Amino acid sequence: MMRKIWMILLSSLFLQGCFFQDQNSTIHHEDTRFMMDTIVTIETTGKSEDTLKSTTDKAFAAFQEIADETDSYAPHGPKDLYAINEKAGTGPQKAAPHLLAILKSAASHPHQELSLTLGPVIKIWNDNREKKTVPSRAEIADALTLTKGSRVRIDETTGTLTLMPGTQIDLGAVAKGYAVEEAAKVLQKEGGFQTALINAGNIKVLGEKPDHKPWRIGIQDPKDPEKVLGTLSVPPGTAIATSGDYQRYYEVSGVRYHHILNPQTGWPSRNAHSVTVVTQSAFWADFYSTLLFVMTPKDAMTLVENNPSLEMVYQDLDGTLHISSGLKDLFVQGQ
Repeated sequence: MMRKIWMILLSSLFLQGCFFQDQNSTIHHEDTRFMMDTIVTIETTGKSEDTLKSTTDKAFAAFQEIADETDSYAPHGPKDLYAINEKAGTGPQKAAPHLLAILKSAASHPHQELSLTLGPVIKIWNDNREKKTVPSRAEIADALTLTKGSRVRIDETTGTLTLMPGTQIDLGAVAKGYAVEEAAKVLQKEGGFQTALINAGNIKVLGEKPDHKPWRIGIQDPKDPEKVLGTLSVPPGTAIATSGDYQRYYEVSGVRYHHILNPQTGWPSRNAHSVTVVTQSAFWADFYSTLLFVMTPKDAMTLVENNPSLEMVYQDLDGTLHISSGLKDLFVQGQ
């Protein structure tokens, strides 16, 4: 949940095989931009290059709007997250619509183990990462006091957020997935495409491929970026997100300190190497991939098996894969 400050060259999720064959004069349009500190690619197929480009531009515009509203590190407007954080403790503040929507959705979730108010703790880790040092237990403990309890009040009637003094919201665990889902909604609203894939590390696939085969998505092996843990075969409308301890980290004295923090301790979670979530919403795929990462394999599997819309591939610290029952026919290990 720390901010990513370098470009990821390889996503933890990637395509397997060829998806965008030119069949019956089908046009393939691809656009890649750098947003939310990562590479975002939108690929579409259809009959009109102009239509595909126009639709893609509108999807990217939505993505950028969300990126600005949820950026806690730079100012973009008086209702965006940076401004809201700056005014913590000063009463209700008008908030941007996407910001309100994300916080409302997260607050309604029955599992509150995923904290979006870890900003004070994340800042300490960011500062130490740049110096290649490790924070003290006392530093983290003090920062955690600013994350406990009800720290944010949402008022939908007035469109405001009220933050308790010292509260700092960080949406790194969910904002990218939310942006992918909203970009997908724009594509669907505009139409004019046959297939579409949005890849921002989190993936959303739309439309049936020309060969009528499932979309095939590879899950990166945490120990070797050139290999995969396995391949998922999924239908149109599927969203997939992976959280891993190998994506953003630094080392001190041979110990790896990665970016996914346990909200209870303020320290990097030590339960999993990688958790991939398969569901319908890119927002919830992002949310759950982080939530399940900080849970034990047993607790994570219990949560997933009790949710019929959720599937998971969980690699624990021993390298063992825990695969939810709904992926029995969709996941092929090691291909």
